[in-house]
Amino acid sequence: MSSIAARTREFLTRRASELRQTVRVTIAVGAAYAAYKSLGLQQGYWAVFTVIIVMQGSIGGTLGAATERMIGTLAGAVVGGLAAAFHSNTSLGIGIALVLVTGATVWGAAVRPQLRVAPVTAAIMLLTEPAGAPVEQFVLDRIIEIGLGGLIGVLAMVLIFPARSHAVVVTRSVAVLTRIQKLLLSEADALERGEALVPSTEHPALRQALTAVEQALKDADRERASRLADHRIPQAIPRTLWRVRNDLVAIGGVLRTPLPAQIASTLAPAAARLLRAHAELTERCATALNAVVIVSRNDVSAAHLAFTETFTGLRQSGAMRALDFNAVGRVFGLAFTLDGLHRDLTNLADRIDEIATGIPERTPDF
Repeated sequence: MSSIAARTREFLTRRASELRQTVRVTIAVGAAYAAYKSLGLQQGYWAVFTVIIVMQGSIGGTLGAATERMIGTLAGAVVGGLAAAFHSNTSLGIGIALVLVTGATVWGAAVRPQLRVAPVTAAIMLLTEPAGAPVEQFVLDRIIEIGLGGLIGVLAMVLIFPARSHAVVVTRSVAVLTRIQKLLLSEADALERGEALVPSTEHPALRQALTAVEQALKDADRERASRLADHRIPQAIPRTLWRVRNDLVAIGGVLRTPLPAQIASTLAPAAARLLRAHAELTERCATALNAVVIVSRNDVSAAHLAFTETFTGLRQSGAMRALDFNAVGRVFGLAFTLDGLHRDLTNLADRIDEIATGIPERTPDF
């Protein structure tokens, strides 16, 4: 029994986010059903559909989805309602109206992505119009149903296990930092082995994860603008993470070919130590962001200084004079990018410190 209880607790802890979302959506669906039945809406099931569609993993995400659905519904209902009012009540007339309305609303959605629901709403208006029903009442009912579903979805997110987008931003940023750390360690390993860096499958996943951070921060800003929640995450966080990712790509490009043997024995160990120091800093950034504490810098500056001195010594010794033009370019490119990586990771740690200390966001240096 104790083993079953332990596994149950572990499951509940591991799947807490998914279980909370399940409870929210389930309750909201029940509320939408009860609401449309109480109001006597003939096609109130659209309120239920809307709840299921708009409820995202956070308040900001749900608010954004509900707002976009409402805007698209208004546009589609108006266009579809006008077409329903003026087409002939024949199969050919409905077909022509449907084609024209679809073309107009799809074009609008291509120009304004928040109107992507408009074509669906317009088509529904034409294809489900009850015979003899006043068009204006039919349009109004659809707007009420969609608006009701959106409102219930947002209220459910706010009132039932409130899911602030701030926590989503932090979770996704930590996931990004974990991927960055893996890439840094793989580059350090390649330098230490003296082998070419094998292209990593982490990069496509890292791009997707960074996009997810940006979306979560937009949701958090939407919550703050609507005064449903607040956050202290600087806009510089995702921008700096993107710059770090670009640094990793540039370093990876240099390491696709091993460093020239004449300088690898001297430069590669110093570069690998700096990359490992950066990987440790990345891990500490993730820990500090999650715990809302100041980032421990430890010996990162010392590793950066050691690499800089090693590179400067090689330049002054004349060891690079024997290299061809491309090899010299790669060595200087590695030094330049490692310096940029150090600057960007330090900047990221500074922004995380601002969250912990409550200092307002400043304009980042580019």
